[in-house]
Amino acid sequence: MEKRSSSSCSDQQGSVGTGASANRSRYRIHYTKKGNVCFIGHRDLIRAAERMIRRARLPIALSEGFHPKPRISYLSVLPLGFASEDEVLDLVLTENIEEQDLLDRLNAVRVEGIDFLKVDLLAPEEAKKQPGAFVYRMALPDRDPSAIRNAIQAFLDSDSFSVAKSNGKIVDARIPVRDLSLNDENILSMDLAVQKGPEAGVKEILTVLQLENELFRSIFPVRTKSLFL
Repeated sequence: MEKRSSSSCSDQQGSVGTGASANRSRYRIHYTKKGNVCFIGHRDLIRAAERMIRRARLPIALSEGFHPKPRISYLSVLPLGFASEDEVLDLVLTENIEEQDLLDRLNAVRVEGIDFLKVDLLAPEEAKKQPGAFVYRMALPDRDPSAIRNAIQAFLDSDSFSVAKSNGKIVDARIPVRDLSLNDENILSMDLAVQKGPEAGVKEILTVLQLENELFRSIFPVRTKSLFL
């Protein structure tokens, strides 16, 4: 997903670096997406991230080609309306910046709803990681917990469970589910493995539990953990 140019440029708020001889440092950054920012799409999130990087005056590396772009790659696209406590992006800079300094500079220009939690400097030889699974939680207000637990147990005991996605494609909702549970406080937790091709996600699991109509009405999912392969 990482996307240098033969020249360098700068603006009033930040700088970008290019050139084959430039030093490159790659960082993995964990951040949140909460509040009203949950309702902006991924393209808008990308633009917001690029603005924050310029304001932090980070020496961002650029991709090659006729239309060089900042070398930022995102672990995944968070569904619109979902909050997250653990989103991940990889960032390539033309200079080495101490991790805490980088974290402080990003948080100094953050927008409401986005907090930068952790920065890790990656080894040059470290391969790009792919998402392996995501963990979600959501409150189920005014629901009979015994009925939900019975539906969960029946689902987990099944070998497969076909569900229609909103685009009409039929998927097996049982395949990605690594864990599904409801605690004593009526908090539903899902641990869903990433699949290739059409896959069942949170909405499809809620369909299994006959709760799909409550999505974004009384049920608001939060991604709590992003897991790598």
